[in-house]
Amino acid sequence: MKKILLLFIFFSCSLQAQMTKEYKETPLQQILSELSESYGLIFSFSNETVKNKILTLAINNTPLDDLLTTLSSLTKLDFKKISDRQIIVSSPNTKVEVCGYLFDETTNAPLPFASILIESQKTGAVANDDGFFQLGELDENEPILIQYVGYKDKKMTAADFKMPDCPRIPLFVESTALEEVLIVEYITTGIGKNIDGSFTFSNDELGILPGQTEPDILQSIQLIPGINSPDETATGIQIRGGSPDQNLILWDDIKMYNTGHFFGMLSAFNPNVVNEAKIFKGGADPKYGDRVSGVIDISSDTEVAEKFTGGVGINGTHLDGYFKTPIGSKVGIVISGRRSYTDFFESPTYNSLSEKVFQNTKIDANSNTQTPIPDEEPENEIEEEPENEQDIGDNNFFFYDTTAKLIIDATKNDKILVSGIYTNNDLAFQINDDEDAINDDLEIQNEGVSFSWIGTKSKDFHHELKAYYSKYDSDYLFTVREELRIEEQSIRKNTVEDIGVNINLTYDIDQKNALTAGYQFSNSKVFYAITRESEFETPVNETDLVKNTANTFYANYKLLTKNKGFINLGVRSSHYSIVDKFYIEPRINIEYPISDNLRIKGTGELRYQPISQLIEFEDTQLRLENNIWIHANDDIPVLESTQFSGGLLFSKKDWNIEVDAYFKNIDGLTSITNGVNTFDIDLSTGESTIFGVDVLLRKKFKNFRTWLGYTFNDIEYTFPEIQPGSFPGNNDITHNFRISNTLEINSMEFSLGWFWRSGSPFTDAALINEEIEFGSANARRLPEYHRLDISGVYRFNFNKNESWKGQLGISILNLYNRQVPISVSYRADENPNTGEVELEVLRQQSLGLTPNLVFRMFF
Repeated sequence: MKKILLLFIFFSCSLQAQMTKEYKETPLQQILSELSESYGLIFSFSNETVKNKILTLAINNTPLDDLLTTLSSLTKLDFKKISDRQIIVSSPNTKVEVCGYLFDETTNAPLPFASILIESQKTGAVANDDGFFQLGELDENEPILIQYVGYKDKKMTAADFKMPDCPRIPLFVESTALEEVLIVEYITTGIGKNIDGSFTFSNDELGILPGQTEPDILQSIQLIPGINSPDETATGIQIRGGSPDQNLILWDDIKMYNTGHFFGMLSAFNPNVVNEAKIFKGGADPKYGDRVSGVIDISSDTEVAEKFTGGVGINGTHLDGYFKTPIGSKVGIVISGRRSYTDFFESPTYNSLSEKVFQNTKIDANSNTQTPIPDEEPENEIEEEPENEQDIGDNNFFFYDTTAKLIIDATKNDKILVSGIYTNNDLAFQINDDEDAINDDLEIQNEGVSFSWIGTKSKDFHHELKAYYSKYDSDYLFTVREELRIEEQSIRKNTVEDIGVNINLTYDIDQKNALTAGYQFSNSKVFYAITRESEFETPVNETDLVKNTANTFYANYKLLTKNKGFINLGVRSSHYSIVDKFYIEPRINIEYPISDNLRIKGTGELRYQPISQLIEFEDTQLRLENNIWIHANDDIPVLESTQFSGGLLFSKKDWNIEVDAYFKNIDGLTSITNGVNTFDIDLSTGESTIFGVDVLLRKKFKNFRTWLGYTFNDIEYTFPEIQPGSFPGNNDITHNFRISNTLEINSMEFSLGWFWRSGSPFTDAALINEEIEFGSANARRLPEYHRLDISGVYRFNFNKNESWKGQLGISILNLYNRQVPISVSYRADENPNTGEVELEVLRQQSLGLTPNLVFRMFF
């Protein structure tokens, strides 16, 4: 790698120093053309600007900035650098008013609500019902970008729109129109709504969000109604009532089985190399399978960088760095890395997060053991009792991740991508007393690599060949030693290895119809082992290794109607070797405009999932990450989800209003999945029924944006072996409300958000004959939850040519530091003083006031 970087630096320096030439009475346009090739630049100008400009000029390895100054002096023109490669050449004070009419090149129909962007300013306008737009006064060489759903982007300069002759500007239908964005700014900049109902998060354009100074992708998507995390983590994402393990999460086509750091508080995906993420709440394309809830498809860069760029930064939990560089004109690489410093320095951010993560474990100095929690506010509860300080040992925790990607433009129409990711969380906890040495070691890893070959033949035929390998490994070891002799030992291991291939073929019948067919093969094996040995207890030794081969065929038809309606009909057929059965998954997704501003939509789908996460209740030594991935078997069914949704979307100018209602039934749940907390000895199966409504209201006022999101959820579980009739699921949080605001002032951005939700349900319990006896399942409610989040970012330049940029940000989660219990569990334990078995009520408190500070440099 060092050799590659040295060659790149040498190559770049050579480009800067190889221009030696004299010009005598030479047209300026010819000089600029040659300078473009020699310096690797792009000069933007109108022919009228450089017309009749004749120069005599000598260049002898002249630095670029000096050369531009000389050209400006000789020509009396402005040479303005808007990037390291692009320079605008214009006459001084050549300002023009801009307007135009947009129309379909084929039908001659006006194109209302198209986006017209001033690229250098990142502002613009929206065309009216007649396709007319008008901008302010601009330099005549100012680049302008026109975008419209279903049409090719058009780049022009301000001079092409001069008033009073507002030109008619034709736009051409894009053959890939079915993938285009319906609303460019659905909530804030960088969050778009696609015509297929999915959401796109573009990291480069993403604006500031409440409580975030950096765009953590798994935290950011929780701003969308219907997506939330009841436990406040980045990884506990529940989409329309489904549990986190029911979401398909991909990183560059690699299936991810662990997606977080610090036991879920942070995303495992470096935001600096995230290009975009596509999110489906429902109605997913049939190429996505093996999960019954949402889809989060994250991808890093896919284009070869034009030049070497990168960045480094530090925040309240970790350091990070990345760089993107071309190797020639058709090959590029992207490399990133992050590493926490929490094992040698504990910041206020870390202290606040660790207080939440490690509560109810031996690492926490204060126990959250409580009496049963009333429905009222937590002030009525009995105060916590601290443990003896001598019981608290040394905690050594850190995490890191790294990614690498190779991008090859093999031909004009073929691209090859090779991507890799590795994430690691490592915890070592030790207690030494006069007699024993007690050690807890927990390590969680997720690694993967993918290969993609994407190409187009004859313009209408597109092919994709993709392959991936993913491995998840969780390893926990608990040991008690007296001197060198092991008195007690517990081991818990869980490994998932997954390898797969996907072949996808798409044929564009015409500009509005497309057919897709594909085949997927995957082979996965899941291993877990739970062992316990103690001098005073019966040994436990439970292991299992299950392999599953899946063969899947899928097909899809997409139609874009003349009035920009959308119809998607798909089917997916899979055979899973673990149960030796075929499963058919029909899917339908329709959006149809009933006016220029109002659209109706609906989805329906049947989905299956052969792998789930279970909770291993018995191994509670550390009480962290006790979820275990396991394949379906004779006792654990393949999950089956039937779901429907329907709604309205209104969009006009800077207003977005959307209402979505949905119904979901998930069959095949077990009593030890994330949903039922009754400690049943015998495994029982059941189902969930979910009804919900998502509402979004968003308005933009120049540089100020505000949006309100509301979700109503009614989640009922039915487990006849636990209790007759249905009862609320653990994630049955009936009401979720969020209001968010962002404001841009020059180089500064501010964001303020308030979040409120009703309390989670929980089950009462009592200790009878030293056994825990539970009451009616989830019959009581915890106090309501709310918090206020704030953040601010200041962006600046280190030098005049803007090649070095900086960013300083600050955020505070839970500004007024209100903490309430967000979940409750129980355990029976022997009182060390009396010897009697007592019931301990373990409540998981919400996150307290959490400040974070970030400093970042880009180059």
